[in-house]
Amino acid sequence: MSRYSLENYEKYKTVKIRPEPLSKKGHISYHGQFEYAALSWRELEPVRGDYKLEGIIEMLSTIPNPILILTPDMPSWVQGCADVCFAALIRKVGSYIGSGIHLAAVVLSTLADSTEEWNAYIDSFEAQTLLADPLNDKQIQHLRKRGRGFGLLVKCGEENWIECCEAFARNHLQKTWKHDPVVLHATDDICGPATRREAYRWHACLSNVDIGLGGSLTLRRLTYPETVSSRGSLPLRFWFVNTGSSRIYREFRLWVRLKQGNVAFELPLIAATHSWLTGDLVHNEIIPLQDMPPGTYTLHFGLFFEDRSYIPLNIRNPEQDGYYEAGTVQVEIMNEDPLMNIWNTYDPEGYYPLEDPKLPEA
Repeated sequence: MSRYSLENYEKYKTVKIRPEPLSKKGHISYHGQFEYAALSWRELEPVRGDYKLEGIIEMLSTIPNPILILTPDMPSWVQGCADVCFAALIRKVGSYIGSGIHLAAVVLSTLADSTEEWNAYIDSFEAQTLLADPLNDKQIQHLRKRGRGFGLLVKCGEENWIECCEAFARNHLQKTWKHDPVVLHATDDICGPATRREAYRWHACLSNVDIGLGGSLTLRRLTYPETVSSRGSLPLRFWFVNTGSSRIYREFRLWVRLKQGNVAFELPLIAATHSWLTGDLVHNEIIPLQDMPPGTYTLHFGLFFEDRSYIPLNIRNPEQDGYYEAGTVQVEIMNEDPLMNIWNTYDPEGYYPLEDPKLPEA
């Protein structure tokens, strides 16, 4: 270590961990593939007003990353105003599903491509992501006019990938992935090189074939103090990176756990994970500690959804219940908290706050 290295100028002793990534075989992207949950109008409403919806919830719960698609195959009882009748079915299914069942998305499948049907999806699937067709200019214009956010279902193959690219440019869809998912439906038996390349350029998160799409989070570095005070402060500096093709769209939070034997303290952080895209993701935070018995604690961290399922990270660190082991930290009883305001005048990464020069004395 050089005499001029940053470690020689630290104001508090830190622990720095740099986890090893998993092998390519062990790597798992968060999203990946989807399956269609196809529901037939003819089967759902064999008689007008007599809906057979009982099996929908059970079917959706057995499909990984289900994308709902209502197939507009008309029952024999339909005589006229078919799009209005199909819109009524859309509203009924949306009301039945509600917000309690997780769907990856809902396809805007229609019978007549009418505003009546589009409005039925907008009004009835408020909690779900709607997938528009990037080639359907009128549909996209209507969604924007209604102020409804939407994702994209891109049906792409080696023969029409240029047409899909033109649709992205024509409808200004290049940044859609930042707020809603882009889903690839590869129309060829084998996903060709042009389709695969464009899927990554569109930041697609799901596909009907496995081409490695989705978010893939890795922790590059975590820095924290060797010693902290009970009821004091714990400065943490996280450096994640998303090496995948897309962001993660479900809401999740960053948690830290301090554990000593059977005693564990779980601490939620206020990381702005809703804005995490791809590339480097940095979060620094000083969190207050509870009244903790002194001793050596193991520090763990994890990324959890609201239902407490977790995001698997691309690191080799030991994991249990979604928490990854980082290292140990010593908790002591101190008369004061030396780390509460440690970053006000000092940045351990080597950047220091600038001050305006003082006026010279007269």
